[in-house]
Amino acid sequence: MKLGNIAIRNLKRNSKRSLLSISATAIATYSIVFMFSFINGLANDMKDIAFNYTTGEILVRNREFDEKSFSLDRAVDNYKEVITLLNSNFPLLELSPRLKFPASVFDPKDPDRIYSSFGVAVDFESEINFLKLNDKLLEGKIPEGPREVLMGHGLAKELGLKVGDKFTPITMTRRGASTGITFKIVGLARFSDSGFSNKTFIASLDELPVMLKMEGAVTDILVKGVGDKNIETVITDMNNLFMNNGIKDLGAFTWKSVGVGYSFMQMAEFAYNIMGVILFFLASSVIANTMLMVVFERRKEIGTITAMGMTSGEVVRLFFLEALALGVIGAGIGTILGSVTIIPLSLLGLDLSGFTGGIEMGASFHIFPTLSFKSTVLVFLYSVFIAAFVSLFPSRGAAKVDPVVALRSI
Repeated sequence: MKLGNIAIRNLKRNSKRSLLSISATAIATYSIVFMFSFINGLANDMKDIAFNYTTGEILVRNREFDEKSFSLDRAVDNYKEVITLLNSNFPLLELSPRLKFPASVFDPKDPDRIYSSFGVAVDFESEINFLKLNDKLLEGKIPEGPREVLMGHGLAKELGLKVGDKFTPITMTRRGASTGITFKIVGLARFSDSGFSNKTFIASLDELPVMLKMEGAVTDILVKGVGDKNIETVITDMNNLFMNNGIKDLGAFTWKSVGVGYSFMQMAEFAYNIMGVILFFLASSVIANTMLMVVFERRKEIGTITAMGMTSGEVVRLFFLEALALGVIGAGIGTILGSVTIIPLSLLGLDLSGFTGGIEMGASFHIFPTLSFKSTVLVFLYSVFIAAFVSLFPSRGAAKVDPVVALRSI
């Protein structure tokens, strides 16, 4: 007796019931393909922001630096010598020295209104390659002269400033004294990091440290070009290099251990995995309920085929094959539709600015979902497995139906 043919015939005969189970599985699979692809895109975006804006793959800073209070007295002193030391030992890595400091800007129209911002002093010549500054420029030019800055377009909009305007941020020097520095905006830029676009202005590292009484010092040195496989080895080598050269106050840290981006990414992935499991079990419950209905609606048929010699094991396999077919078709449709949706989004991206309300979340407002083995093949296989697994319970119930009782019930 060919159970596969019987299972296919039963699915065709009960097309509405089959369509319900297929639709439930397809919707759940589609949702998970989309969510996992979104998570992949979000993870890639967070890495890009961490590597280029906040920490690099490796962050070199003073071991006692407190990012919450921006303790400028715990800085990387003689940073040019540190850069030279790192370049001589790690010539293939990209390095970006930066001096980041909090600043307050008074509204020129309303002195009682104060805007919080951050200043970042950089070496513009190296940042053109490290941060691809020319690609981020919306208007104006890269700063070249004294007291010229490049401002994030979001901050400029909030302050009501434009290219050519001047502003005076108030900040603290390394010695704890307040100071005001007047800058001229010579360019506006849009960065993938919302914090840079909405809260940051960028000045030259040649002159700003002097104004902050931090001559020859920076807060961070960002390092790129390491690779996940080599990162722990490189960090160990860097820390040994610092110790061997008597620079005991500096440390090299992986991007995963600094900041909140990696923790947020882990929490988001965990939450989406939980949502995925819930969706799958909801779809699976529909299949299970469908199979339970089959047991009661087809009691006469079950009695007939068992009376004709079908064993309990064959009844279980029959219902299992029906559920397996439903799972394969539903999961296949969901995976294909999910992939068709994600492919154009991976090129065009998803604009989340309207949903975040400008809130910084460690990622950009433009996410590019990415398909992966996990979001396609594994999701498909898992959907099929769940659909087939839950069918075992009603299948065993069907196998226990007494032929005589079944034939008398209808």
